[in-house]
Amino acid sequence: MSVLFDPNRISVPEEGPETVWQLTARIRGVLEDEFPKVWVVGEVSNLNRHTSGHVFFTLKDERAGIRCVVWKSVAGRLPPEMADGLEVEVRGHISVFESQGNYQLYVSRVVARGVGALEVAFRRLKEKLQKEGLFDTAHKKPLPAFPRRVGVVTSPTGAAVRDIIHVLTRRWPAIEIVLAPSRVQGKGAAAEIVRGIRNLNRLPRLDVLIIGRGGGSLEDLWPFNEEAVARAIFASEVPVVSAVGHETDFSISDFVADVRAPTPSAAAEITVKDRREVMAALDATRGRLTRGLRHRLEVMRHGLALIEKSRYFRYPQELVLGRVQTLDDLAGRLVASVRGLAADRRVQLEGAASRLAEHAPRVARQRASGAVRMLAFRLRAAQRTLLVHRWGARVGALAERLTDLDPDRVLARGYSRTVLERTGASLTRAADARGGDLLRTLLSEGKVQSQVTATSNARPVRAEQNQARPGKTGRGTSGRRRKRRTDDNPTLFDDR
Repeated sequence: MSVLFDPNRISVPEEGPETVWQLTARIRGVLEDEFPKVWVVGEVSNLNRHTSGHVFFTLKDERAGIRCVVWKSVAGRLPPEMADGLEVEVRGHISVFESQGNYQLYVSRVVARGVGALEVAFRRLKEKLQKEGLFDTAHKKPLPAFPRRVGVVTSPTGAAVRDIIHVLTRRWPAIEIVLAPSRVQGKGAAAEIVRGIRNLNRLPRLDVLIIGRGGGSLEDLWPFNEEAVARAIFASEVPVVSAVGHETDFSISDFVADVRAPTPSAAAEITVKDRREVMAALDATRGRLTRGLRHRLEVMRHGLALIEKSRYFRYPQELVLGRVQTLDDLAGRLVASVRGLAADRRVQLEGAASRLAEHAPRVARQRASGAVRMLAFRLRAAQRTLLVHRWGARVGALAERLTDLDPDRVLARGYSRTVLERTGASLTRAADARGGDLLRTLLSEGKVQSQVTATSNARPVRAEQNQARPGKTGRGTSGRRRKRRTDDNPTLFDDR
């Protein structure tokens, strides 16, 4: 294999110096001769699909990168997953782009191998922060309509800061810009971006904060994909506008920020309104307000002219007199209505009073007293009737029975009653008397005293029968009479 740039093979012109184009053409010839076919593996970065149909990207690894060009005729055969971070195998040849003096790899075939390490880290961090809710729209803060002070976190020497300052001052000259300078790529850039965000949040009256930078590869934009930067943006009390890279570039900062702008210039346009547009809107509003006021004034003038021509304006007393007459009429109607209503209510009240009087307690008491007196009279009459006609007969029958049972009448029929002097009780058995006891015998007329000398409990049957017959006959007659009277004349306590 030949050695590249062998001095023995490179011809040096002997007649004067070469032009840049001539030198570039010679370099191009050497590269095309030495590298007619190459097969390279790397990671896609800065992918750009041009409107012409051509595709441009950078093929890179950890140590180097090379510009690649895919013509429109070949772009249709690119892998569908072609994107930044994709690891691919590229076939093509090396040549030189004369107008810029850059060597490029002109690609004829691309084969996808997988996602690069940075792309994997980007996706993992995005998924993690999304689960934590850092991308939720509920946490997005609105931008103020007319900010007075804007903070910018970016490189002080890059094109992004110049674009932001130019657009802000052009659109709103009175805007105050506070720059927090920081690196935007390389090692330590993320820490400076975080420090700039925190320092600007400490400033008083800061309305909006812009962070960002111009375009670049995934490695160049990586500080804005760091977790520390994302959390600093989320913790910012001031609304944050993220403007990282070009329109096709997306970073973690874009998802966390309150507003995402495609470019730094677009971020400045989003942050402040155009003074000329605001003035034009104010002029239009002032014109509409002036026309409205003039129209309103004309309407009021026309109304005033009509009022001045009206009869009541020239003769106001007629208006007052007419209102007085109307008021008098209304007053009369009101008095008549009130009187009529009062009369109706009086009639209703009298009727209600008469009905109420019928049910008054005094009337009810008198009515009840009369009823009670009538019932008492009827009760007394019923008592007299019951006592005289019914209970009188019963009392007579009882009196007759008492007369029949009178002991004196029994004694008159020949019977006597013997009383033991020491006890005063009637003597019915001989066993109740002892020898020497004094006896008092009661007769129908008078009494006889005697003394017991002897007693005998037995008595002849015949004598008992003979002695009992008269009494028995008397008792039987009296018993029959008593039974008949009982049946015919009930006692005082008989319920019949």
